[in-house]
Amino acid sequence: MMLHRTFLLVGIAALTLVSPAPIRAWQLTDSELKAVSMPAELQPVPPVMSADFDGDGQPETLTLANGHAAIHGVDQIRWQSPPAWLVQQVIIADLNHDGLPEVALLVWRQFKPWPVDKWLPAGGRIRNFHDSADRSCHIILIGWSQNAFRERWAGSALAQPVKDFAAADLTGNGKQLLVTLEAEYDDSPSASARNLKVWEWNGFGFTVVSQIQGSFSQLAIARAENGQMLILAP
Repeated sequence: MMLHRTFLLVGIAALTLVSPAPIRAWQLTDSELKAVSMPAELQPVPPVMSADFDGDGQPETLTLANGHAAIHGVDQIRWQSPPAWLVQQVIIADLNHDGLPEVALLVWRQFKPWPVDKWLPAGGRIRNFHDSADRSCHIILIGWSQNAFRERWAGSALAQPVKDFAAADLTGNGKQLLVTLEAEYDDSPSASARNLKVWEWNGFGFTVVSQIQGSFSQLAIARAENGQMLILAP
């Protein structure tokens, strides 16, 4: 999957040589995902992997290796993900619209029910949001605050685990939206995603703007000649 994603980011035409499914394109119009014809020319928009988080004029670099994420300064590691996290994807974005860069991470970790769930007769609303190994999927934001990298926001266990995600200003209003491909818990790693969703920050978390069902293997963002940001997925 990561090899295919690299091809997509390097050049849309190259992916057509390695992906068995045709690449499809969608744009967000009036809060609705609409399929569009593939433009003749597209500029891939790669994920951002470096930013000046602390405002000292020196950008930090984000890395991901063997399920472990880290933020590197000039000569030291400024932050690293906890050992109990299995980090599958990372990008730098401003998904919470506070005007500051944050690291957005796709994390699998041990499932934890809400504290109130122990008193609910049915076990709580998120009781099934985990796989057979009792691991749940989360989106987590890490940013610079009070002179340190801190967890700025961590979502509860997702109802459907995310296989791939991106951040993009799909409407041209200067605010990034979260784009996800989602599957089901206990799907095989090679299984296709079943849902493509666009989410917006609501001040406390994310709300679904639009979604479509189908079969999707990967995700990328590209800019058309007219400047419109498109979601691409085979």
